[in-house]
Amino acid sequence: MFGGMADQGSKADAMSFCRRREFGGFEVRHLAHSTRDFRCYSPDFELLSVGTFRGEVLHRRRRGLLEPNTLLCAQPGEVFAGSVTTAGSRTSLTIERDALADYLSEHDVALDALRLRALTQMSSHFKASLLRVHEVLRPGPSPLEIQTSLVEFVAHLVGEVREKTPATDLGGTADRLAAERVRECLHHDLSGSVNLDTVAKQTGMSRFRAVRVFKRWYGLPPYAYQLQVRLGLVQKCLRRGGRPADAAFEFGFVDQSHLTRHFRRFIGVTPARYARAGS
Repeated sequence: MFGGMADQGSKADAMSFCRRREFGGFEVRHLAHSTRDFRCYSPDFELLSVGTFRGEVLHRRRRGLLEPNTLLCAQPGEVFAGSVTTAGSRTSLTIERDALADYLSEHDVALDALRLRALTQMSSHFKASLLRVHEVLRPGPSPLEIQTSLVEFVAHLVGEVREKTPATDLGGTADRLAAERVRECLHHDLSGSVNLDTVAKQTGMSRFRAVRVFKRWYGLPPYAYQLQVRLGLVQKCLRRGGRPADAAFEFGFVDQSHLTRHFRRFIGVTPARYARAGS
């Protein structure tokens, strides 16, 4: 989200975005005072590092604690939902697939084979390299300095955060495949017009089963998941120079004001302000 980090009700002046035009595949989002529960759909890789806040998260069908020095990693297409128990700061780094693939190639790691740990405690070396990336994506540092920081960071990512063993099936193959069929249906039509009858017909299951298996697997009901997908794609469009009005039309919002209402609720700022963050 940011991918699509959805921080409901966050104060706009507590949030900042950093990205550089010449490194458009990377974006940093910082929340100085997080007080509300949140959920996120990640169209790209998402690395959320906890600064001072504390809470809980549902990610990959497991619950975990979010506390200082915790790193949460999301693969493209994943959803996670968190609750805040103690207000504080957190920072997310979004990395688009193509941008990460370029750096991974230097380590002989295929992008499709990369699997990051859901939750981990950051080592001092990894944390230093991540904080350095947060710093250099701001205006000022030279391209050479930014590239050096990214090269060193990806080396730590591959060495410390990559899962070394295959992920286990946490919920049974039948439910997973059923949830994936619903997900494919939702991604096929991002206009927001698809209804539950259509989902049930296209997936060959009842409406009740479609909702139950999807929510059990992804943590959100289908309508909420699809809204997060659309908002995440709007963010990517805006990062690449698209106009809010065009993004609203492309991703099925009634008009720009309709997009702005949802964008402010879940992202915390207006689409126009988000688009300006990288200029």
